[in-house]
Amino acid sequence: MSGSRSQPRGLVGVVMQAWGTVVVILIMLMVVTVDTKIYERCDLAMKLEKAGLNGFLGYGIGDWLCMAHYESGFDTSFVNYNPDGSSEYGIFQLNSAWWCDNGVTPTQNLCHMECRDLLNRHILDDIMCAKQVVSSQNGMNAWDSWTQYCDGHDLSAWLNGCNMHAKPDTKRMTS
Repeated sequence: MSGSRSQPRGLVGVVMQAWGTVVVILIMLMVVTVDTKIYERCDLAMKLEKAGLNGFLGYGIGDWLCMAHYESGFDTSFVNYNPDGSSEYGIFQLNSAWWCDNGVTPTQNLCHMECRDLLNRHILDDIMCAKQVVSSQNGMNAWDSWTQYCDGHDLSAWLNGCNMHAKPDTKRMTS
């Protein structure tokens, strides 16, 4: 031997090379997903309150939590692919045909942003875009899940156990 390390040969060498490839792929996947987050309910409630969503156009933190729960399960990386070719992105499931540009769907891009920017743990841009959605003529009715599961319901349970100043908006409850 010439002093350099010899490479493993045969089946052992192939297995070691395959494991090396698997490790590299796993590391790459961890790097890609490290910036996403599934929020805890109270953590998200505090972020939403801090961003000024409590009482925004008459909607309370409970409205936002309920909607985000049914849209994405509080998961910032959630993407839903629709039959019409559009997709919905992030914690608020903002649609690529209207609110962001995914580079595929023809879009109005009313929030002037790329859809991939809605898929990380930094949700201030998501919140700013969601405010635009709510400011449109449909309000929170733009989200079918809010209409089905949240509108007219007692949303106070969404704030239970959260140490914050937001109070449920009881003037809009009907059941």
